[in-house]
Amino acid sequence: MSRRLRPVSTASILLVAVTATVLTGCSGGGTPDPTPSASHHRTASPTPTRSAAPSSPASSPSSTSAPAVPSAGPSAGADDGTGTGTGNGSGVDDPETVDFAAVSAQGVAAAGGGTVISLAGSGDNWTVLVAGPDGSRTQSVVSATLGRVTSGPFPRDSDAPTKAADAARATAATVDAAAAVSTATNTVSGSRLVSAELGGPESAPVWTVLVTVDGAQRTVTVDARTGAATAS
Repeated sequence: MSRRLRPVSTASILLVAVTATVLTGCSGGGTPDPTPSASHHRTASPTPTRSAAPSSPASSPSSTSAPAVPSAGPSAGADDGTGTGTGNGSGVDDPETVDFAAVSAQGVAAAGGGTVISLAGSGDNWTVLVAGPDGSRTQSVVSATLGRVTSGPFPRDSDAPTKAADAARATAATVDAAAAVSTATNTVSGSRLVSAELGGPESAPVWTVLVTVDGAQRTVTVDARTGAATAS
């Protein structure tokens, strides 16, 4: 006895076809990518790059080059003893002799004229105070060894009565500072000058000279008109 076949409907065939299509699309539809081999995971060793050799400096100084020698400056002119100095004398601390006439002359020249009314100092350096024709005072320091001014000249302030008295005494005096110093040091044998100052009455000026001998100080008064000296 034969089996009876059931007829397959068209709808069933269409459903099978659609299902197959959907499954094919979900699986990517193409040839699957090949599985990477182990060689793809191996990291290649980088090829070392040769570094460039350092370039030599274009102008490196030679270790054997001689140092630059500074050029000599302009040569100094001869010192004629008339210019204004800038130091503290010649470096001679205690000259054997001092020409106070020359020291006085340098002070007067630095002041532009006038009369020395005071000398003070020791050794090589002497402070010279000059009164001008109107009594104005100018001070300088003179090196006895160099025979020139080493500091100054500087103006010194004084009031009107002092200027008038200085001018009057300078006019009346006939014995200058250098002569008064010489008289005083001759009066006290072996003495050396400390200071000499013109003072006293305007009509009768007097030099008061302070000297030192054997470590002791003496005062010698010299009449600025007659030159007479008295030691005390």
